[in-house]
Amino acid sequence: MFQLRATILAILASSSLAMGHSCVSGNCIALTQSYYPPGADCWEYKVPVTVTSENLVFDFPDWTDDYALEDFLALVTTRASAGYPSPVVGTKNETASYTIAASFCTPKVGSKKTVILATHGIGQPRSHWNSAYKPDEYNFVQYAINNGYSVWFYDRLGTGESEKVSGFTNQLRVQKAILVELAKLVKSGKFTGSFGKPDKLVVMGFSFGSFITHFAVAENPTIADAAVLTGISYNTSAINANGLVRSFVPRIASLQNPRLFGTLDPGYLTWVDVFSQINTYFKYPFYDIPTSSYCEEYKQPFGIGEFLTITDGDFDASGFTGAALAIAGKNDYIVCDGECEGVYEEPARTIWKNAKFTPYLHPNASHNFNFHRNATGAYEVITSFLKTNGL
Repeated sequence: MFQLRATILAILASSSLAMGHSCVSGNCIALTQSYYPPGADCWEYKVPVTVTSENLVFDFPDWTDDYALEDFLALVTTRASAGYPSPVVGTKNETASYTIAASFCTPKVGSKKTVILATHGIGQPRSHWNSAYKPDEYNFVQYAINNGYSVWFYDRLGTGESEKVSGFTNQLRVQKAILVELAKLVKSGKFTGSFGKPDKLVVMGFSFGSFITHFAVAENPTIADAAVLTGISYNTSAINANGLVRSFVPRIASLQNPRLFGTLDPGYLTWVDVFSQINTYFKYPFYDIPTSSYCEEYKQPFGIGEFLTITDGDFDASGFTGAALAIAGKNDYIVCDGECEGVYEEPARTIWKNAKFTPYLHPNASHNFNFHRNATGAYEVITSFLKTNGL
């Protein structure tokens, strides 16, 4: 771990935050992310959003330590759950304002005037798309920039530098409403530096971020010209939710790492160690151990409300007529229980029946294919899909 940290620090020291990046908009802030692609102009923003959503109301046990948390998780993932009351006790219409931290990068030369709006998943901040570690191998933003695309990516509510809310109330419905608002802002040319209005908008997600993106598009078919859903499957019978909870072995984030997460309430959790992350996100032997250690070093907590609302929405996307790509690692542990062959194309094709839909399984990879050795192969599939569809 010491050698990994030294390597990371060397990378960060060599990638000047200011070099090649400028803050020319009155709304932008000083750059804080440790790396940006050298071929891009990048800006950072704190974006104010006000959203209204019909939110689930939860009644969780008042756990304050990992023993009580594990008792709750054991109850809801075993046969004993048949007699256990649902933590969802109703719904409530709520309007709230939040501040979202975001980055926007556009090629210094040769922009296609297409913007990709990317939403990360559970356990990562927005740097999931913009890795400072071996960016030539694991940085999607850099790959997209080199192919002429601009990328707008942000920390979801409760994650990274965005505003924090209770982990007991944070949920997909709020995140979905925020994405819809962000899409409107980006399409109008706000918070895009000197780029201005895009000609086309692509909404892209990873894992939980893909479900957020899917439900946003399904309910708002004109939100974007294309959707790219990574780390997703629509065959919910293949999602082993109980197994996922057990393999994560969740812990209260503020107790596991008080230095980083001590201000978060006990509703924010994280997996117990690097091996739990590897079990759920990686496929041996198609990743490098230092890479998984890097992902562990920079992991982010997730709200229990988020975790329990991953598939909370109407899947029917028949109103969308643009281009849609669903992509997962062939051996995705989370959405396919380790094997996606035979369970991936349906009901996906039916759900996207009026879209220009493409399903794709990436070989030699599990859930987080962004950090497997062949990550750039997946990036090529994504950018080729966009080019093929005139984006």
